[in-house]
Amino acid sequence: MPLLDAGRVEAGEVPTIAYLQDSYLKKSKLKRIYKGIYLYHSPLSFYSRFQFKPEDLTRNKAYILPVPHQYSIERLYAEKFLEEYAPKNPVKVRYIDTPGFLEEKEFLKPSCLGLVSDPFSSPFLRNFQDFANTLELPILETKSLFPSTLLAFSGDAVLKTGREVSGVLLAVKKAIDLLQNTNQLNNGNLWEDLQLSHFYPHLRVGETKNLLNAHPLIQKGIFSYKGDVTTLYPLLKDVYFRLIRRVIQPDAVKTAFDFDEILTALEPKKLFDVRKLSSFQEPTETKLHAPSQINYRKLNAVRHLIVDVNSVVLDILQGNYNSRLNSDETLQLDNRVKVLVNSMLDSFNAKLELQREEITELENLISILEIKLDRSAVDLQYSEEKYRYLFEFSREAIALVDADTGSILEANNQFRLLTGYTRGDITKMNIEDIILGNQVSNQLRFGSDLSSDTMLSLPDVEILAKDGTKLEVDISFTSILLSPKKRYQVQFRPNSERKEQERLQHEFISNVSHELRSPMTNIRGYLEFFKSDTSLPFNTEHKNMLEVIDKNAKRLSFLIENLLKLTTSREKDKEAEVVEIFDPVSVIEDVIHMNSHLAKGKPIEWDLSLKKGFFLRGIKFEFSQIITNLYVNALKYTFKGKIGISIRETNGKIEITVEDTGIGIDPNYKNQIFDRFFRIPSSDNKKIGGTGLGLSIVKSLVDKMSGEIFVESSMGEGSRFTLYFPKVNISV
Repeated sequence: MPLLDAGRVEAGEVPTIAYLQDSYLKKSKLKRIYKGIYLYHSPLSFYSRFQFKPEDLTRNKAYILPVPHQYSIERLYAEKFLEEYAPKNPVKVRYIDTPGFLEEKEFLKPSCLGLVSDPFSSPFLRNFQDFANTLELPILETKSLFPSTLLAFSGDAVLKTGREVSGVLLAVKKAIDLLQNTNQLNNGNLWEDLQLSHFYPHLRVGETKNLLNAHPLIQKGIFSYKGDVTTLYPLLKDVYFRLIRRVIQPDAVKTAFDFDEILTALEPKKLFDVRKLSSFQEPTETKLHAPSQINYRKLNAVRHLIVDVNSVVLDILQGNYNSRLNSDETLQLDNRVKVLVNSMLDSFNAKLELQREEITELENLISILEIKLDRSAVDLQYSEEKYRYLFEFSREAIALVDADTGSILEANNQFRLLTGYTRGDITKMNIEDIILGNQVSNQLRFGSDLSSDTMLSLPDVEILAKDGTKLEVDISFTSILLSPKKRYQVQFRPNSERKEQERLQHEFISNVSHELRSPMTNIRGYLEFFKSDTSLPFNTEHKNMLEVIDKNAKRLSFLIENLLKLTTSREKDKEAEVVEIFDPVSVIEDVIHMNSHLAKGKPIEWDLSLKKGFFLRGIKFEFSQIITNLYVNALKYTFKGKIGISIRETNGKIEITVEDTGIGIDPNYKNQIFDRFFRIPSSDNKKIGGTGLGLSIVKSLVDKMSGEIFVESSMGEGSRFTLYFPKVNISV
């Protein structure tokens, strides 16, 4: 209101009673606030934190009651309610101008008597006591909507921009019509018509539509530009006119709330100059209702006002922010100034309270951060102590080395036992003083490239012990960050035990290989005898079985050779390998035929797309091992469903796919399935069995053929292995 009155803003939503106060009691002939149309109609009720009784009210206690404005329908309603509810026990109530965002805070104060509002304007009231549900009072039994606010314009806006004012009225009227139509039909295009998604892209459309369509008070018509002024008469007659000390009938203010001329002018939905309407013209002397003139100079009101203001200022400077000017209900100039000053102080105090709350929240946040920081410091100290303990008593010999200079910063107990150096000796030494030769200096350059991570393993390195003896160890360097500088964690492992294990492993595998080769040679010899002896009465089925036995015997021999290749590097197979160009389809068909017995009793379907005409370069038997391992795995791990094998050309390469609908591969072990002897730890694997060499052999043979292998798998859905080999033209 003061901003509109002073011309600081051009339009705004003002309380209905505040507009009446301004227009009815104005002393100036220049009208500074003009009415537009009604905006909001409230189904008012009285709410409190608890159900109090009239005898519970104390005259000696000063109660507060927040209201939107000193002159508002909510204040008149509150006075009428207290008059009807406690007629014999009047109490002292101070009405505080409170913005909507601070209503809940003021309402929850112990000195707050209650609040007059509705669940739409103040949603938090749904959780508190509504006196209309428990009391039978005339003011509470009113089921009508009270005209709460209206759209008003400043005199300066009407004088300078008459057509723009009509545009604002048309826009507001259209918005209210859209709200009403949307709630009546429940399928309006409110969001699109108002283009809210363009102006407010951050709003959630669904929630806003639900709010506008589903709220029962909106459906009741709380947003409307038409209102019944007679609902105000009881409050105006019994409260308002007593407040202004004037005995005037309510019908006398009917013209102040007559919007028929404005609504009629808005019907064509076209812009017009509002200054042509009588509602937007200056009033004549007969329309003014100013009270009789009072000689304020004689009352010396200004001097008393200055003294009171000075006293309030001193109170505020001393920290009493609730100090206010003593005002009454008269219309004298000094009293009206006091009311305005009190309203201003209430507004400042509300903003100050909001800032205090923010400061309190920040202080609480700082306290929480300090607690978390203390906990982090304790956790850090615990982690450092835990790391130091693990470092010192580790079973591995470990030393920390400065990545810039190569100096040994610290070494654990196991390192000192291994080398014989003391703590004092270690801090004076460089890592190159211990490691013999140039193996470290050639691969690690201390003082350069400190930004990148480094991992280096050096097998069979000689280090110098304190007594001059040389020790053979395996060394690994790992870069770590301890403090802002880079460090190397160096692990020393004596390799005598590893070499002994390798020797025993090689010896064991050699013996096993020999023991396996001898019976396999006998088996294949007798098999060749049976195949070559034409006198034996073998039918076609018997011959097929012999072929299967022969191929599997050859496969077993090849597996024995591969086992030696995968587990030891001390011996190389120097036999000449026959590289040939072959069609993979025939090899795949042989593999399917040889392993057909594994699918007996399983409800499995085959999806084969084997197109001939593609050629690969390599050892045909090794290629058969690749397909055999993938196909047998698909059969073993697919209990029902489908197994597919396909061949096609992709980007100049031959793509071979083996897929199934089996149990799938756990994604946690996807990167380990090609490791030697690795088997996924699961109950299904334990039942099925295996050595863990199949996929490792596949990977090594694919690499040997200059190919690539990729795997896709999902638990419970199956696996898909895709091979890519270089395409060979038949002319080669």
